[in-house]
Amino acid sequence: MKIGIYGGSFNPVHNGHIHLAETAVNELGLDRLYLVPSKKSPHRSMAEYAPDEDRLEMLRLACKTKEKLFVSDYEIKTDRVSYTIYTVEHFREVFPDDELFLLVGSDMLLSFETWHRFEDILANAALCAVSRKNGDMPELLKKADELRKFGRIMISEAPPTEVSSTDIRKKIAKNEDFACYLDENVVQYIRLRGLYSSRGEKELQYNPDDKKKYLKAHLSAKRFTHSVNVADECRKLAIKYGEDPEKAYFAGLLHDICKEMPENEQKALVMDSGYAVCREELETRSLLHGIAGAYFVKKEFGVEDIDILNSIRFHTVGRAGMSRLEEIVYMGDLVSAERDYKDVDKMRKLAYTDINAAMLEAFAFSMKAVIKKGGVIPICTVEGYNFYTRLMKK
Repeated sequence: MKIGIYGGSFNPVHNGHIHLAETAVNELGLDRLYLVPSKKSPHRSMAEYAPDEDRLEMLRLACKTKEKLFVSDYEIKTDRVSYTIYTVEHFREVFPDDELFLLVGSDMLLSFETWHRFEDILANAALCAVSRKNGDMPELLKKADELRKFGRIMISEAPPTEVSSTDIRKKIAKNEDFACYLDENVVQYIRLRGLYSSRGEKELQYNPDDKKKYLKAHLSAKRFTHSVNVADECRKLAIKYGEDPEKAYFAGLLHDICKEMPENEQKALVMDSGYAVCREELETRSLLHGIAGAYFVKKEFGVEDIDILNSIRFHTVGRAGMSRLEEIVYMGDLVSAERDYKDVDKMRKLAYTDINAAMLEAFAFSMKAVIKKGGVIPICTVEGYNFYTRLMKK
């Protein structure tokens, strides 16, 4: 058999990694390609580096439907320094009679002679380099010629996919959209686990009682009652699904904070927020308040928790790969105590039975209501419906 080895931090694994892996499988005719995440440095922060088990699980999710891609925990489980030669020797022991291929990026090839026992690596495995950026092919070919005296060197001429894990982590930290760069199951995992963000504060830093006073002074009695009811519902749902009940209460309480603000003021907040907003949201008055509200509580109240902000931002439109807290606020708004639309009892029962099934039902309910009124549906809502449809089928 032909066995490939592809090491890296995979922090997180993105579409570029998977594209590179599948390109290698096809070009080299590999029977199996093992993705091997490196051990986390103890000096790395949580925002910079996800825990080892989380990176392993994200890799498993990304490779789940890929027949020839496998995940190895060898480097994470080993007690010694993860030199590549040790990994290659490990795979040589596991596959003594098979042909090994070590897959590296172009930057790795250019510095390969500095690697620990690089000659022994080439004695055990063919080295296959893949371009990481446009324009580096001449340099790669030259370096390959220099290294061929030590062993077998191969250069893939597949066009590079320029995606950076560093840039993705920065997008997550800044609350910018990152879903297009990752497998949708990895997106969901990152949001549920609060990876690479400030989500998950051990103590709630914001007093909900103070915010109740603000809401009572700036909302109608009906809207205030709804806000409190949603907060109560979110607390109960959080207890049911293992989220922080006080954080859920706080997010639910503030979800409609800008609902009754004049449209021009809402739109001004949206434009100042820096959030990615589609045309349908911007042109629909009833959809402005979620975006405006998220920015308002960040700007005026100093709320920095990304999960709370996203729960307010997406409580009306939803999106693919929502975090559990986002789902709780979305459903809490839909099934709060004063709601009395047709089939609300069915929706309430589903919300406390299966949150994923409830989200799918809620998206369908929301889209039907918009279509019936002749309105437009935001892209993120359509993506959310598709996401939960696929999730339920799986």
